[in-house]
Amino acid sequence: MKRLFVNRALYSRWANARLYAAMAALSPETLAAPSAVNFGSILAIANHLVLVDRLWLNRFTGQGAPVTTVDAAPYADLAALGAAREVEERRALAFCRALDPARCGGTLDYVTTDGTPTTLPLALCLDHFFNHQTLHRGQISGLLGAYGIKAADIDLLGFERETAAFAGLSG
Repeated sequence: MKRLFVNRALYSRWANARLYAAMAALSPETLAAPSAVNFGSILAIANHLVLVDRLWLNRFTGQGAPVTTVDAAPYADLAALGAAREVEERRALAFCRALDPARCGGTLDYVTTDGTPTTLPLALCLDHFFNHQTLHRGQISGLLGAYGIKAADIDLLGFERETAAFAGLSG
């Protein structure tokens, strides 16, 4: 299971690089243009992803400054946002690479953003972490298309075809 999570972190980094390259084709005004989507714009969705990743990585590692909201847009330009994105990707990959396989069968105790103490299986939380990224990358990809930008393929199987990262992966 550890190898699966390492590969999901590698996939996320690959997909984000492709998506950010496509986002760079838009003007700053278009990136921030209001839209009837979650969080209101491409830039806001991308900010949300960075903040949520930071929140979960803080929960997984017990390290990092508290994340008080996942609805803010602290990064107003793509360069700063991209730099923050890379920090969280490095953290995710480092966490997954250092993950004790025995811990995957354990639980994670944390407090939700609304203050509710929660205990869930760590593997489920990690799976959610990566699935959440996929959800919002899909939204961004769709919005890019609405602006006439065709992002490069960010499909998990496209990653596998290009890298063979999952080849021979078992349990």
